[in-house]
Amino acid sequence: MSKYFDYNATAPVRPEVVEAMRSALEEPLGNPSSMHAWGRRAHAVIDEARHSVAALLGCRAKQVLFTSGATESNNLAIGGYCARRLIAGIPARIITTEVEHISILAAADAARIRGAETQRLKVGPDGSLDFNQLHRLAGSGSGLMSIASANGESGHCPALGRIKQALSKYVLLHVDAAQAVGRIPTRFDENIIDVMSLSTHKCGGPCGVGALLLGERAEAEILPIMYGGPQEEGLRPGTQNLAGIAGMGEAARCIAVELRNEERRLRALREELWNRLQEALSGVFRISPSDGLPNILTVSVPQLKSETLIAGLDLAGFAVSSGSACAAASPEPSHVIQGLAVPPRYRNGVVRISMGHDTKSADVEELAEAFVKVVGRAREAA
Repeated sequence: MSKYFDYNATAPVRPEVVEAMRSALEEPLGNPSSMHAWGRRAHAVIDEARHSVAALLGCRAKQVLFTSGATESNNLAIGGYCARRLIAGIPARIITTEVEHISILAAADAARIRGAETQRLKVGPDGSLDFNQLHRLAGSGSGLMSIASANGESGHCPALGRIKQALSKYVLLHVDAAQAVGRIPTRFDENIIDVMSLSTHKCGGPCGVGALLLGERAEAEILPIMYGGPQEEGLRPGTQNLAGIAGMGEAARCIAVELRNEERRLRALREELWNRLQEALSGVFRISPSDGLPNILTVSVPQLKSETLIAGLDLAGFAVSSGSACAAASPEPSHVIQGLAVPPRYRNGVVRISMGHDTKSADVEELAEAFVKVVGRAREAA
């Protein structure tokens, strides 16, 4: 996968994770809810993974509820909060921003249809919030604010501590940490965060598994949005994805060992790539900040289209994207690019390059050379 630069969509599965999943699939394990020995062994696998995720994020294992991924977790956080308010006959209020992942925005839209008050805050070109506006909207009353701790398209990382200070003590803070875990230090600090969503396929785990972390304040405020058995504290019923959870636990253990060095390494690779592109290409525009996610470089080449650049790099054997895979079919600039007020001349030629645990300096050098060639051919043909 040396030419793979789309880690923010899905990272290659780590070899250690494959082994953990193979073991869970090949061993004679039963249903984790069964009382016999096979069920107890399966339950022990899930329990071990739960403790590994908790150790990585600095929370109690009981607070880790396994789901199918951050999209489900985001829907559970927002939908479960609204369900509780609806039953209690209390108005629900959801606050988010214009540049969040589509799963947050769509869940908030669904809440609005059911009667919730929803507000989307604008962000500045640097991804920052207007804290005066935030305090006006959320400095009193109750509600749920939902925001990503790292934007997967732009790489911006909002100041969660400052956001928390601007909120009323009756407003819960829900953080989508899908893009942050494994890339920057991420802790479930209940002094700041009440609810957290995770996926593991962004950091070398399998697709189709993630988690929702619930703080003490949030436990009484979120109801299930699916119904069935008592699994995952009754908030996420259904037999657990045993192999996927085993893989998530192993990914968490790998991240805990390597994160400090990996963050520095990826930041250095990203800046090496930017320097190469900047030196070789006139007019290239950088969207992702230097102090944001260390593994992502989002750039734009004016007068060219993202599809042209992505297709050219694909033919050269390199995988990049124009933004979130959840909205990749749209020919329009993403809502993130529009929300950041990227100048119009740079909105159509956006390319997101994201790196990870398998990326090496030689890979970056090859990508830079290929990128320059693709841009050169595209400019000649324009």
